[in-house]
Amino acid sequence: MIAQEATSQVVKPRAVRGVVLDSATLEPIRFATVRLEGTTRGAMTTQGGGFVIVMPDRRDSATLIASMVGYRTTRIIVGAADTAVRIRLSERALRTAAVVVTAEDPAYRIMRKVVQRKNGQDSIRRYTYMLYTKFVATTDTITASRSTGRGDSTVFSILESYSKGYVARPDRYFNEIIQRRQTANIPPQANFVAFGTNLNAFDDEVSILNESILTPFSETGLDVYDLRLTSDEQDSIVSIDVRPRSDQRKAFEGTIWIDTRTFHPVEVRLAPSKAVNLPFDAKLTYRQTFIELDGKAVMPEALSIMTTLQADVLFVISPRLDVTIETFCYDYELGADFDDGIFDQRRVEILPSAFEFDTTYWSANERIPLREEERRAYEEIAIALENPDSLASATFIDRFLGPIPQYLARLGRRPFTGFEDVVRYNRIHGVYLGAGTRFRPDTAVEVYGTAGYGTSNNVLYGQIHTSLFTGRFQNWRLDVGAYDRLERRDDPWVVRTPAITFTTLLAGNDYGDYYQSRGVSLGFGYSWGQMRFIRNDFYERPSTIDVWVRHERHRSVEGLPVFTLAGRNREYRRNPGIDDGDYTMVGGRVHVMYHPQRTISRTGFGLQWEVSDTSLGSARRYLWLHGSGIARMRTLPLWTLDVGLRAGYATGDVPGQRFFSLESSVSGLSAANAFRGMGVKEFYGDRYVALTMAHNFGELVPGLLRIPNIASFGLEFLLTGSVAWSAFEANATSQLPTTAQTADRWYYETGLAVNRILLFFRLDVGARFSQRDRPGFYVTLGAATF
Repeated sequence: MIAQEATSQVVKPRAVRGVVLDSATLEPIRFATVRLEGTTRGAMTTQGGGFVIVMPDRRDSATLIASMVGYRTTRIIVGAADTAVRIRLSERALRTAAVVVTAEDPAYRIMRKVVQRKNGQDSIRRYTYMLYTKFVATTDTITASRSTGRGDSTVFSILESYSKGYVARPDRYFNEIIQRRQTANIPPQANFVAFGTNLNAFDDEVSILNESILTPFSETGLDVYDLRLTSDEQDSIVSIDVRPRSDQRKAFEGTIWIDTRTFHPVEVRLAPSKAVNLPFDAKLTYRQTFIELDGKAVMPEALSIMTTLQADVLFVISPRLDVTIETFCYDYELGADFDDGIFDQRRVEILPSAFEFDTTYWSANERIPLREEERRAYEEIAIALENPDSLASATFIDRFLGPIPQYLARLGRRPFTGFEDVVRYNRIHGVYLGAGTRFRPDTAVEVYGTAGYGTSNNVLYGQIHTSLFTGRFQNWRLDVGAYDRLERRDDPWVVRTPAITFTTLLAGNDYGDYYQSRGVSLGFGYSWGQMRFIRNDFYERPSTIDVWVRHERHRSVEGLPVFTLAGRNREYRRNPGIDDGDYTMVGGRVHVMYHPQRTISRTGFGLQWEVSDTSLGSARRYLWLHGSGIARMRTLPLWTLDVGLRAGYATGDVPGQRFFSLESSVSGLSAANAFRGMGVKEFYGDRYVALTMAHNFGELVPGLLRIPNIASFGLEFLLTGSVAWSAFEANATSQLPTTAQTADRWYYETGLAVNRILLFFRLDVGARFSQRDRPGFYVTLGAATF
């Protein structure tokens, strides 16, 4: 069973299915275009040459037009009784380019006119279109834990969708999924597949797997690419061979076909150059066709991306994965009128209609038919999940331990908030057992709550927050909350809860500075920008303005001796005390392309402020300010410089829980902007500034150090440097250490890093030069930077 069908009985529209073959060899032709003459209806042929065209009405006959670069266009008339046809295309004899000695290849002259034509359509800034997307993952039988008995390739999963796309140039895209289906091993909420016109080789750049690749149609393409005309310039459609001039540019290589009558691209067949650093050194082919709309614009029509990778890891595992993405764009509306607020949603949203499979819709809109093995995969995967004994090749681990990661993955999706809200470990509460939930009882209301128990300190914790969203696209928000929770006065997003659980259990090295907070809060805010994934099925907009008022009771907590694998007979860092009391605070924040939990942009900043006054019933009167920002600059085509700046300032009768600490590595593990050579909580202050810089030299020589089983996707090299200063106000009585108290007054370190080890890790080796008679060397491991 492919999917559950709607029960309503509707007469299905007439569909003509067929296959396109090479007239000489009778081999199927993939990626040919078949159109219904006199309409905008079209289809793309599959790997087996198959296609389907749905007739818009019950006409007696119709003409199908089949075309393919390198073949003669063929017309065929289908009658009312025809439901299956064969179309044979004869190869067109392309004339080779005449050997003429000129200052430059004629391809450059043709491409200048193409780029000029492209610039002429910049006036079309807005449009909508319909999109069909299919994502197919194929792997070996061992990895799939399923054997079909038809060789070593098994379709592991399929995701399909129909969506409507909205575009506002230059860089705003949105798709709403109307219908979707997927194999039974994929949860419906994971099907957000919609690869729209944001993948367009006619643009200046194409972004694939976080790699921005310059196309031959960019303004600088003529300087970046070597072009060679491989057919006669007098042909109506010419072929041009494209190759990057240097290995130091992320570019494509392959062939493009240009219609010299209108100077627009007809098709491209490309592959990334060596400088493009794909995971596991994956092999990728990019194929796309284009359609000219009423002489006004050239738009993508069919797209096929095929990639294969062999994920060799430490000579232990070697799964193979083949991924095919096929899309078809149709029903363009140029200059469409729509509300720009739609771009303040997620990049892809699901309409209610997508939750029920509509047979009639799929029949009326079929663009790329499923291949026979894909049809079988829908059935076989469903049967395998219903009857695990049918998996003849399944191992003991697959059958009995396989559900464990599936269960843990569920805790990261709504209505749950993540595994760290179920179990965590630190030196304050020991083992914490609890639960968390985030759900929407109404489309305008979101509820977030957690509850748990600390087994070592015998304390119950809990919090509940309710957000009311208003506005058509829910940009405005009112927040109400009540809580009794363990707070951290350091930055909780540098060393996160899972890392603290690991280091505490391993060696009792608890990074956090904690205090107990019980209170209520009221706030409101406005956010804008396309929603970005943050964590655990949680999305937020990249820019926001919030203000709030909070009344809290703060009290100090003591660190407890807890079990660690390193044993109990060790000295552990004391949890510093705070200034207990009741606090009423008014505060706010401004984030622009920035989020403290996750890097959502390479350039952005965040500002936060808080005011407390005794006239409000607060124990202390103070002002607290904090700011952070990041920026990425390109120094050479493959080199980048990342700069991070953080600063804080507090004045008045500042309580200890509002002091700043310089964030560092812990137990040899480090976050991106932490000081790697600094001790845990070595420096505090009520004012500080910290600057971090990392220059990424890429692979130095692209492809040279792509080491099988270690870094087949390439190692990157970074030069890093960090400097910081902290101090207390002159009349402050705190005994906590600052950099200003040291002879050097500043902290500084520098080092080298190897990035993307096993794709996900980064190894730093460096030296600390301050507060030492001789340099202190360090080695840390962290997450890779991208």
